[in-house]
Amino acid sequence: MSSFKGIENKNEPSATQRRIVHFFVAGEEYGVPIESVKEIIYAKSIRPLPGAANGIEGIIDLRGRVVPVIDLRKKLKASSAAESAQHILILDVRRQKIGLLVDRVVQVMVIGEEIQSVEAILDKNAPYIKGVYRMNTQLIVLLGLEQLWTEMELSQIESALSRG
Repeated sequence: MSSFKGIENKNEPSATQRRIVHFFVAGEEYGVPIESVKEIIYAKSIRPLPGAANGIEGIIDLRGRVVPVIDLRKKLKASSAAESAQHILILDVRRQKIGLLVDRVVQVMVIGEEIQSVEAILDKNAPYIKGVYRMNTQLIVLLGLEQLWTEMELSQIESALSRG
């Protein structure tokens, strides 16, 4: 799964559990399903792409393939933090490779069913928030990657790639 050494959790989840990649963005904790994460790499030189859609930080060369990189901090409209982005999650979203720039990947973890819904308190403009998982005193916001981008944004990403 990962080219990031030491992150793989070898515990196999039971039928009622699932694995997530746990990471930080702007001082907040998030998780995404491990099935969507193809690999985790250290943030390397990201080439800016003139005229790119808002939130597209630029592109990287991943073993000969051009991959757009999205700054999750900008996408979530999170405040700037002192911590700089150190990792890129390489995702497979609707058969497209997309890099997601995050501050720091913590671990791959197995979580249970006890995910708390937050739909009642969410803005309808945040369909990508799937719930919250409580780990001791910490809250990890679980993101649904399929809902993180609109069809228009995915089209803009494809367009940016064809220009890059």
